[in-house]
Amino acid sequence: MTKLKLTPVAARAKVLSIVWLVLMVIGSIGADQASKVHAQNTLMQWQDEKDPSLYQGQRNPVFALGSPVAEDGNLYFSFSFNYVRNLGAAWGALSNLPDSTRVPFFYAVTVLAVIIIGVYIRSTPLNHRLAIFSLSLILSGAIGNFIDRFRLGYVIDFLDCRWNLFGWRYDFPNFNVADSCITVGVTFLMFDMIVLEGVRKKRASQVATQVPAGTVA
Repeated sequence: MTKLKLTPVAARAKVLSIVWLVLMVIGSIGADQASKVHAQNTLMQWQDEKDPSLYQGQRNPVFALGSPVAEDGNLYFSFSFNYVRNLGAAWGALSNLPDSTRVPFFYAVTVLAVIIIGVYIRSTPLNHRLAIFSLSLILSGAIGNFIDRFRLGYVIDFLDCRWNLFGWRYDFPNFNVADSCITVGVTFLMFDMIVLEGVRKKRASQVATQVPAGTVA
């Protein structure tokens, strides 16, 4: 099949879209790494130079709503900066694996994920803006956490949310900017796949079945 040649305007729009996406990914990764360096410098109180699992972080409350007393019907939400090191995956999964297994495993998984996301971004039409934006956020988060693992051997988490909603008391696992990018990206991507894709198919069906103007039935 012959590939259609883009018009000059469409080609310029494609280049600008690619530049914008690259800048967004670089900016997201930069914000993630800068925030982690700041957390390391301001919240980390003590560390063992040889064992990364031995350290002491500091928790700085930012704001809190309600009372932390655990009672039925009580409402409470707090947000803090709390330095922790994650040697595993999300919520510390697989952190107990030996370094000889854990490190290459996460390297391989991250590289594979980046390749797959890159292929999806390349194959997604430019007019599917939300999907491309979502995939770019996920890519940014994956690279941001990979840099931590490569540079430090662990991921720095420092965002801490805790709540008590009508008796449901929960301390959400600490996370970082890269994790936020991944979460927001996955949420938007699901919305695109479930909602917007249905809208696009409906519009395409309407256009395909539309009777051309001036046609006599």
